[in-house]
Amino acid sequence: MSRRTTFLIVALMFAIGAAVRVNNALVFSPVRAYDGYAHFSYIWFLARNWRIPLPTSGWEFFQPPLYYAFMAWLWDALPGVDPLMRLKLGTLTMAMLGLVHAWVSFLLVGRALPGNRIAQVAAAAMMLFLPVHLYSAGFLGNEYLCAIFCSISFLALLQLLDRPTALRAAWLGLWLGAAMLTKFTGLVAVVGTFATIGARTMIRREWKSGLKTMTVCGLVVLACCGWFYGRNIMLYGTPFKMSRETFVLARYEHIQTKGRRTIWEYVLFDPVILRRPQWPRGVPLVQETPLLVPYNAAAESVLTGLFANTWFDGYGGWVLPSISTSDTVRHAGQALMTLGMVPSLLVVLGFAVGIRRLWRDGWDDTVVAMVATFVAMIAVVVQGTSSVATHAAVKATYLLPVSAVFGFWFALGLDWIQRRHVRWVRPVLASCGVLAILSTAVFLQGRTIAQSWFADSWLTPIWLNEYGVIYHAGGDDERARDYLQQAADQDYHLGFENLASLSIDDEPMRSLYYMRRALELQPSQSLGTPWDRELFNHNTAAEYLNTMAVIYHRLGEDAAAENALSRALANDKNLPEANYDLALLAALNAVAGPSSKVAPARDAWLARSRRLLFDTLVLDPAFREAKLLAATLEAIDGDCDDARAALADAKSMHAPRLYPVDTGVGDMLAASIKRRRYITGFPAALDPELLVPLCKPAQAAQAEKDAQDAAQAAPGANAS
Repeated sequence: MSRRTTFLIVALMFAIGAAVRVNNALVFSPVRAYDGYAHFSYIWFLARNWRIPLPTSGWEFFQPPLYYAFMAWLWDALPGVDPLMRLKLGTLTMAMLGLVHAWVSFLLVGRALPGNRIAQVAAAAMMLFLPVHLYSAGFLGNEYLCAIFCSISFLALLQLLDRPTALRAAWLGLWLGAAMLTKFTGLVAVVGTFATIGARTMIRREWKSGLKTMTVCGLVVLACCGWFYGRNIMLYGTPFKMSRETFVLARYEHIQTKGRRTIWEYVLFDPVILRRPQWPRGVPLVQETPLLVPYNAAAESVLTGLFANTWFDGYGGWVLPSISTSDTVRHAGQALMTLGMVPSLLVVLGFAVGIRRLWRDGWDDTVVAMVATFVAMIAVVVQGTSSVATHAAVKATYLLPVSAVFGFWFALGLDWIQRRHVRWVRPVLASCGVLAILSTAVFLQGRTIAQSWFADSWLTPIWLNEYGVIYHAGGDDERARDYLQQAADQDYHLGFENLASLSIDDEPMRSLYYMRRALELQPSQSLGTPWDRELFNHNTAAEYLNTMAVIYHRLGEDAAAENALSRALANDKNLPEANYDLALLAALNAVAGPSSKVAPARDAWLARSRRLLFDTLVLDPAFREAKLLAATLEAIDGDCDDARAALADAKSMHAPRLYPVDTGVGDMLAASIKRRRYITGFPAALDPELLVPLCKPAQAAQAEKDAQDAAQAAPGANAS
């Protein structure tokens, strides 16, 4: 194949691959990706606050921030653009940058197999038309960007190995640090890099050069991402802090079906997947009651799951209609997976060829780097799928950081076929070509076999509500109200809840009606095991009742507000907002009448307010309004020094709230507009800005009061 022909073929492939990615990024709704709403919540949080959230405060908030910072910047930079389009432009950017995998694979194969342009072109084609790359092009999430940085780091590593310099080591460290600041799985590139440099240093005994290179590279990596992982170590004692132990995520994992994780689940392959392209076979991903079906290690094997999700929508019903509802989709899956066996076997063959090449010919920078990174990726997959044994955790997108490595192994396998079995080359290339065409056709979303799959007519109340929240976040409350009303028209509780949030300022009575309706509907629409549902329902009822109390207070019905708050705390005594609201109402009761007539009651109300404020600040030490109210109570008691200290402390408070009040935790089944509300503002009788500067010590205040009482009781006082 001539250089000109190679260029034309590669250019044509890149053009087609780019066109498919552009289409998919613009057609696919980003929040319908894996954990899409949770990823959006992180973006929304950064766009509103521009600070890194606590890892355990939300579903995806444990993730490193680089991807989300870019998406939040784009979100803020385009305030007049449709909110969903802003997210699509972000995913489109990632999809186009993802073309780098094909280019890196092309260059890596060129180094290892100089002159074999067929293998180079084939490696690039695999990256351009691999189904998982095509169908995930519109996904919201940090995996794509992490994979991009990892692929670029492979080139930077090989450049460094060609000529070790401090500048090249720093350049490599920059890409590795960016990968680690995007997703934890960037660790595979870091491990592969340092394993390669370290092994070469020991084999060649180039101690000075090798140690200098690793030191410079390591320092730059730490400069890029060390602050984030250092914070995790300081707060939690581990650099890789997850949110899995939080209730918001645990209640989903409790109802997700699980496999066993013995050696067989990693080595067995289920051939039935070629006939029935859905994984796991015979087992749903979500099941609220225990399954009574015999376990089949092959049918539920991790290897089969990764294969199914690499070459098709193996879970079913995610980016394509389920195979049980569409024979066209089922046949497409059968064809893709059957044809996908050819490049998959070539990848396995290529890996074996690479190991044999090292054994026979000795050191090879490219092959060693690929082996080290690939082994690190396998270790991460095994560790991840064994620690979280749910079937839903077996995603092919987790392998994206080593995309270029797969292209490299594929090319080595093809090269072996070219050298050993020439008559097989044309059938192999023909089958791969058909696979590329079929993959392009099947996953040209909205244009071929799933033309209406992403239309609004398919949206369930869950998605309608999510879209409403997203449009509110983007500043388009009119469009948000339309989506939320559609959800409410189907008696979906979150639709009513969020309509209440949009009405709370202008139409409090209407808002109260919506909240009552949401409270009525919610228990029958929750999800989880019986214990989880009960806990979730109690917590949600507490949040709803607290919001109702805020509305009652605005309507001037403080007795009804106190009743709602008492019910809220009976459901969830650990709700900071309910504790604070009840503390504020207790303080209002304390200052409601003439002190001479209500002194005993006044002291009781103040004592209650203090207890509730103490509970509030224990539950959430960064609740600023609670600190301000505490300053007011200190001033009322005449503890002026404490009052001034509390006021200063509240004003200087910058610590983040434990709960992300503005955005929620990223739970799609709790997607809401500022669910945890509280009574804002202080009446003049409780305003710390007024009371604290006028504070008088308790003894002086008592003396002044005694003097006033004596003057009133003196003879002739009434006459005067």
